[in-house]
Amino acid sequence: MRSTSRYARTLCAVAILTAVVAVALSGCGRKAAEAEANHSKSLPHSISSSASAPSSSTISTALPRIAATDTLEPVSYVGFEPLPCFTYHHVDPKITNDITIKPATFEAELKMLKSLGYHSITARQLVDHQTLGTPLPDKPVMLTFDDGWRNQYTHAWPLMKKYGFTGTFFINPQPISAHYKGYMTRDMISALAKAGNDIESHTWRHLRLTRTNTEQTASFQKRSRSQLTQANDWIRKVVGQQPVALCYPYGYYDLETIGLAQAVGYKVAFTVDEGVADARPWDAFAMKRFTISSAETTDSFRRRLLSGPLPVTNIQPPPGSRVIGVDTTVTVDITDVPSTISGIRLRSGPSMKAMHVVERNGRKYAEAVIHKSKRGFRPISMTGTGQDGRRYYSCWGLEMGDKAQ
Repeated sequence: MRSTSRYARTLCAVAILTAVVAVALSGCGRKAAEAEANHSKSLPHSISSSASAPSSSTISTALPRIAATDTLEPVSYVGFEPLPCFTYHHVDPKITNDITIKPATFEAELKMLKSLGYHSITARQLVDHQTLGTPLPDKPVMLTFDDGWRNQYTHAWPLMKKYGFTGTFFINPQPISAHYKGYMTRDMISALAKAGNDIESHTWRHLRLTRTNTEQTASFQKRSRSQLTQANDWIRKVVGQQPVALCYPYGYYDLETIGLAQAVGYKVAFTVDEGVADARPWDAFAMKRFTISSAETTDSFRRRLLSGPLPVTNIQPPPGSRVIGVDTTVTVDITDVPSTISGIRLRSGPSMKAMHVVERNGRKYAEAVIHKSKRGFRPISMTGTGQDGRRYYSCWGLEMGDKAQ
């Protein structure tokens, strides 16, 4: 473990993460995010708020600024605290789409976790660990549920109780408060909280929290803060606790988003970036999760559960940056990747050319060119396979097509 002074420095680094550049570390679970986006399109667009947003004077108007030496890369891979986090949307026997699993599949995953000695923790427990040093149980795991779908209460929760697990439920309260079909009720949310589950924020109406290419900063901050504060107010009234965690809608986030989340008071935030999360506080606002899809099997679930971090450094363009135009060369230092990890791949869709490896000044770099891509979020992933069969991940994203300032 790191020394107390280094731990304190890391906490300080997290405290000043921020907002001068904006980009998307969109998750590597791109299909799941797109499926979630399609679901959100069916939501009503004119449901009145049941909780007024606080006045602007109650929220700091000065966003934290990022120091030149700060990064969304790990401070160090030494002392990595693995925290597998899994994202569920629908657990239902009848629904058929990419983000739905059958209750029998969900139960098989819970059985596996139980048999391997894993203990579920909530986002609130993670915050206590990162800010107060409260110990986590052996083999911690997080079960997270996005959006607030009714089947999470009717099908997932009874199975979780059966095997002694609790979860973190990220809800967007607008459709719940409007009694929109398919969502949990207020009483269901309250019952989950009373049973030891964690109710956290997924914004008020599941709107993206990153600025578009043409959006003015002031209008972006106004709408984003409204989304966050209205969700916080509703959750606080229903469960009696102020939310401490945020789940980025669609997995879209950047340094500007992180600054807003900190200003509103969140202590941790979750992405859909693929990979095992680190329970240390350095990436408190970019926590990785594995999105569970309809294609999930017990074997693939186990591989994800037992996966590890790919120790890469000096990612260029840096995670959290915006790229002018739609062309760029992605460069990643892979010198410190152990020789026992092979088959390293750098991927980002069809507009990314094949990866090649170059050596400069005694360091080894993986490079690939993104050429004529579409504007917007580009999830980028690096993966490798160990001799022991374990999968190793690194995942981040870029915002392509930004305008020159």
